[in-house]
Amino acid sequence: MMRKLENKKGDKLLSVYWFAILVIVAVGIVLMVNAFYGKNYDIRKEEATILAQKAADCIYFAGKLSPEAFSSQSGFREDFRDNFLDKCSMNFSLKDTLQRPPYYLEIGFFIGGDLDKQRFLISHGNKNWKADCENSVRDRTKLAICVSKEFYAKGNSDTYYLVKILSVVGKVEGNTI
Repeated sequence: MMRKLENKKGDKLLSVYWFAILVIVAVGIVLMVNAFYGKNYDIRKEEATILAQKAADCIYFAGKLSPEAFSSQSGFREDFRDNFLDKCSMNFSLKDTLQRPPYYLEIGFFIGGDLDKQRFLISHGNKNWKADCENSVRDRTKLAICVSKEFYAKGNSDTYYLVKILSVVGKVEGNTI
């Protein structure tokens, strides 16, 4: 009879430890899942890189400026600058909102690589984001992300242009933690 009584006390003690272990394991799993999925992913840099590459693909073809953007007789086409987003299949507008677009794209064409001789400029989007590019703050979650690309392209017979592309992605509201 005494043995049965000792067994019941041991079972109660074992069940308390078993419950404590289950609670520790459950809390550990919840903390690990929260650590892995708890933070937002910031893909604005990749998005700005893709935007710059898409703009470059639109104005540059086979080592030369695109015939839609540049004509050997008349030079740069003004209608291309005005309709750049449509011609390159880009859309900066946000559906169902009155907010300004979270993007800015600027493409400068410089004769022979001389940064003082800008020949043509294409810019679209929210110019207010450009100011964040010069800011050197470590925590960029509340600032826009800027990506710059540049390359040389042949215009007409002997003219080469340095093409500088600045693409900026804002979307700061979705990146605050």
